[in-house]
Amino acid sequence: MRIAIVKESSASEPRVAASADTVKRYIGLGAAVFVASGAGAASGIGDGEY
Repeated sequence: MRIAIVKESSASEPRVAASADTVKRYIGLGAAVFVASGAGAASGIGDGEY
């Protein structure tokens, strides 16, 4: 399974589709996860945390 976490296009939307912990769980279950660069920036989640 492939999962993509995209960056929100609206500057007023701080939410992100998945937390870093959720992404780690998906990977642990065997999914291939792609997180767009800057996807969590508005929520204070840096790329390195994913």
